[in-house]
Amino acid sequence: MLDLPPYLLELHDYFNICSLMHNSIEYIYFYSWLRGCFIVCFVVSKSIEVVSDLPGLYLRDRGVLVITDLHIGYEQALQKQGVYIPRSTYVKTKQMIYEMIEEVKPESIIVLGDVKHEFGVPSSQEWIEVKDLLTWLSSNNLKIHVVRGNHDNYIIAMLKKYGAELHDPIMIEDRYAMVHGHKPLEEVPKSVEVLLMGHEHPAIAIKDNLGVKRKFKCFLKGVLNNVTVIVLPALSPLASGSTINETPQSLLLSPILRDQVEVDSFKLIIIEPKAGVYELPELSKLKFTP
Repeated sequence: MLDLPPYLLELHDYFNICSLMHNSIEYIYFYSWLRGCFIVCFVVSKSIEVVSDLPGLYLRDRGVLVITDLHIGYEQALQKQGVYIPRSTYVKTKQMIYEMIEEVKPESIIVLGDVKHEFGVPSSQEWIEVKDLLTWLSSNNLKIHVVRGNHDNYIIAMLKKYGAELHDPIMIEDRYAMVHGHKPLEEVPKSVEVLLMGHEHPAIAIKDNLGVKRKFKCFLKGVLNNVTVIVLPALSPLASGSTINETPQSLLLSPILRDQVEVDSFKLIIIEPKAGVYELPELSKLKFTP
């Protein structure tokens, strides 16, 4: 047995619990454990890879890094509600983006919405940190694209100043369609094979045999009208996610996931920094009552 850190041992325990619940130890334990552990670029679909063990996708056939839901400025929004935490999220977010850029060397970067957190006029924290991010990305000679999310108000002028292109409500890139996910999906061109989206902040709740529960961010992968759908987890460290295996489909945030797909058929791909990437079975096999 490998000498594994505690968080990996929890996943190990969880796979065993799942196998007892669903009588599929060969599939869940061996497939997830051996196929997922310590993969640098986990292939989600043709030419689409999870970058390292971080919440980003690399579209190898387009040279594009895709991320979503940065929610820059979340700390100041919490401060207005009386919750005071150190303003350290942006540093961590920027470090993750840096690591992904170093790993895959993309030509461009696409943010699938919610660059900032406030719905209204950007806060002082948002102005400072969004400008810094755009300046830094531009200095790395990256083409910057932003698909507008429901939090992305009043930043159009800022994006234009730094050469970032805004797409609303959808961006089409060859065989890819990209949306934030807060609006119902309209008809897409017949050439589209893959739909990438954010907004939902997917995560999975995992319980060990003592009943202790933890959240792990995850990607969701399914199908909508013969188009592969991939939902990205939030990049923001403060956006821990909606536990997809505890939430009824009728209560999901995205109208695409809530009304337009059979979400129980979606597979989950867990990411845990410094631990690895793990592919799990369909959501229907992983649900439990909170």
